Amino acid sequence: MPCFRRGDPVGRPRIGILNPRLVLTAKTILTLHRRKPIQDGFILIGGNRILQVGERRDLKFLPSVRLLDLGDTVLFPGLINAHCHLDFTAFKAKAAFSGGFREWLTGMARRTRRTSAPDFKRSIRDGIDESVRFGTTTLCDTATTGWSYGLLREASLRAVVLFELLDFGRPLAAPVFRNTLEKIKRATALPPHPSTLSWGLAPHTPFTVSPELFHLTGAYLSRHRWIPTSVHVAESREERDFFATHRGPLAERTALFNPHWPRPKGPTPLQHLSRLGWLPKLDLAVHCNTVNGKDLDLLERHRVAVVHCPGSHSFFRHPRFRYKEFKKRGIPVCLGTDSLASNRSLSLLGEMRLFLEGNPGADPEEVMAMGTARPARALGWGQELGQVRPGFLADLIGVPSPRKPISDTRDLAAHVISHCGEVPFRMVNGCLSLRIAQGRPEAS
Repeated sequence: MPCFRRGDPVGRPRIGILNPRLVLTAKTILTLHRRKPIQDGFILIGGNRILQVGERRDLKFLPSVRLLDLGDTVLFPGLINAHCHLDFTAFKAKAAFSGGFREWLTGMARRTRRTSAPDFKRSIRDGIDESVRFGTTTLCDTATTGWSYGLLREASLRAVVLFELLDFGRPLAAPVFRNTLEKIKRATALPPHPSTLSWGLAPHTPFTVSPELFHLTGAYLSRHRWIPTSVHVAESREERDFFATHRGPLAERTALFNPHWPRPKGPTPLQHLSRLGWLPKLDLAVHCNTVNGKDLDLLERHRVAVVHCPGSHSFFRHPRFRYKEFKKRGIPVCLGTDSLASNRSLSLLGEMRLFLEGNPGADPEEVMAMGTARPARALGWGQELGQVRPGFLADLIGVPSPRKPISDTRDLAAHVISHCGEVPFRMVNGCLSLRIAQGRPEAS
């Protein structure tokens, strides 16, 4: 099975590149690594890589180079959505939350069982389309059905499909693990094999995945060290109470559906994972809404990136996200949209706006890094994605420039984040796409 190797160079996409060498010019370039934006700038692209970045006045004439002037545009790195569920795009506004996380999960499981394969595939296509329209260039999809892998072959996106594992309610873990590997083998066997598409593993949660299944998955990862991983962890108060006291709605659900389910090995979900030996193997800890000081110590020690989903966080009315504590300890925070079952939009710029609303005084440039450079580093692409600089992959997006030039990086980042609606310019792996604005705003 072809698999993702963190740090490996990423080659050309399946679709053709517009021109072996292309110069993009724009009013402003926000590189996210220089101290100031580049005014009246250019980006020289060769194949799928950025070759040169600078001011237009320094651009020398080169033969056989195509020039595309984007005019009043701010160019900046493409957005990386560190957590979503394309399967559940069609569940938008259909999975109401009445205050009980257990009841919501039960309702989602029921709806998932009732959804047909054609409906799931239609849902995935709709999620891909919405992600593309709102500027996502790299997508981390936690896949319940696994069908997104085949559909993403045809998409103008870079993607990591994280195949979900879950054995709650199953008598044995080994068949679940074997079936997941078979699903991956089938999904990855079919051509084409675009280098922009890869896969990983996502044990669902510490309370729906048994210690045995964590062990089997961990042993596999020890033999395949470069496979990326993700786990939903410490998401809700009910999950916190289940591990702390072995009581509450999740404990009742467990006793009802699987009375022989093993008791937690730690007083918190993260400490449970630590005692299972899983934190050294974990790349993306999704949510982390109910963490204590010891949990923060573990995340810091093992250099695990946290994925925060502001829209979903608001939907569930979760406890306050402890961003300042994460930042103080140097724990990287990335942004994701989660699914439309618990969010209004798959716009990562929309998630950035929500984050700023919930964290007054946060640096907009830093918030942009949560959707660009930070997830790139968490996935092993820190030297290839998330910034506009020579040698990096040509994943770029552009939005309209402010009326007056902005020389301060923080202010320009704030302007970019304020953009609502579709993103008119996209480039993934050197292949560009221009959209004529159609007035399709983000959901509000």
